[in-house]
Amino acid sequence: MRLSLSAVERAWLADPPRSLARIATVDAHGMPHVVPGGWSYDAASVELVLGGRDVLRTRRARHVRETGVAAVIIDGMAPGPGWSPWAFQARGRARLDESAGAIRVSCDQVTSWGLDAHVATTMTEPNSNPN
Repeated sequence: MRLSLSAVERAWLADPPRSLARIATVDAHGMPHVVPGGWSYDAASVELVLGGRDVLRTRRARHVRETGVAAVIIDGMAPGPGWSPWAFQARGRARLDESAGAIRVSCDQVTSWGLDAHVATTMTEPNSNPN
């Protein structure tokens, strides 16, 4: 686990494949909770922005209020034959963004694998991301 984003991770976050995030939080007693959700990346603040319907009224928002931490994993399979998983995982400080109706998670600790193939493809194929 690293404390900063690599060049490949920054490039991947700038043009990610369409995918869901899995957002993990814990309550004040340490009970875990994980749900899928939408996400985007704010390069200026180096934070994942986790959105969805009524996020500020959810259990995960309540947990963020209680503990101030969260973990996020975004994963999938590369197209084509064979087993080619990829993933981006971030753990860190979390906060509620009341004005955006979202949860923001700092990329304090980062792990990833398999992103380089997607980054290489998007750098050679203009407009390859359907988002």
